[in-house]
Amino acid sequence: MSRLFGACLVAIALFWVSPAPADDPEVPEKYMSVEQVNALIQEKKPVTFIDVRPKDQFDELHIRGAKHIPLTELPRRLASVSKKDFLVLY
Repeated sequence: MSRLFGACLVAIALFWVSPAPADDPEVPEKYMSVEQVNALIQEKKPVTFIDVRPKDQFDELHIRGAKHIPLTELPRRLASVSKKDFLVLY
C-alpha cells in the first residue's frame, strides 16, 4: 500500500508541474488526490493505472499491474487501453 501511495504522490506531482498539451483530446479529465484513487481501489472499482513516465523510471518503481505507455506514445497507443475501466495516468 505504501508503494501505491508513493506512486500516486509522484503522479500528482507530475501533473501539478506539467502544463497540459496544447491540443488536448476531447476526453473528460480529472485530477485526483491519493485518497480519491485509494477510495476507488477500496470500493473494488475497475481501475487501470497507466504510467506515462520514461522507461527507466517505470523500471525503478511503479504501481503493481500498471501499464507502461510513455507520454510521447500515449495518443497513438491509447486505443489499446480498455474503455471500461477508470483510467488513472501518472
